[in-house]
Amino acid sequence: MRAKYTALMTEDLEIIAKERERIELDIAALQDQLRLLDRDQAWLTSVQERLPPSPVAEGGTGDVAAPAGPVQHSGPQGNVGEQPPEDQALSGAQPAGPAAKEPTLRDLVVGELRRHGEPRSSNDVAAVLHRAHPKRRIKEPAMRRALEALVKQGRVQRAKRGSRVFYFVTDAAAQGKPGR
Repeated sequence: MRAKYTALMTEDLEIIAKERERIELDIAALQDQLRLLDRDQAWLTSVQERLPPSPVAEGGTGDVAAPAGPVQHSGPQGNVGEQPPEDQALSGAQPAGPAAKEPTLRDLVVGELRRHGEPRSSNDVAAVLHRAHPKRRIKEPAMRRALEALVKQGRVQRAKRGSRVFYFVTDAAAQGKPGR
């Protein structure tokens, strides 16, 4: 009887070992696919960012659509309409107004979070934006400040997992409604 159970256990252990090996190979293949998808997404995002904006569908005026509509930023002293100096320097954008050509760092961050659709760390967002906008100098501290400012504005929410902080756009924030 003991020999029978020993044989069954040995057989079960071999089955488990083979299944584990198969799953590990599947995981490695999926990780390779994920790396390729990340690379392709970054490339497509950078190409998309270089395309000219599409015309406005509503109104038929032929004007060019703004990325996310008018956005007010609070400046370092809390003045509405002013863009913080780190956003101006990093985004290369001119002060808000009709002559502004480049989107602000905050708009780029919200756009990237919307495109990705899942919570992302400030490092992840900074890396994608750096690849998509190589001429802009996007540094991690400024990225974190921009993300925290977006949280205060209700455009982005944060979630903490362990010691890491992840940011995401909720449905309410994506529609321009405050998330509070």
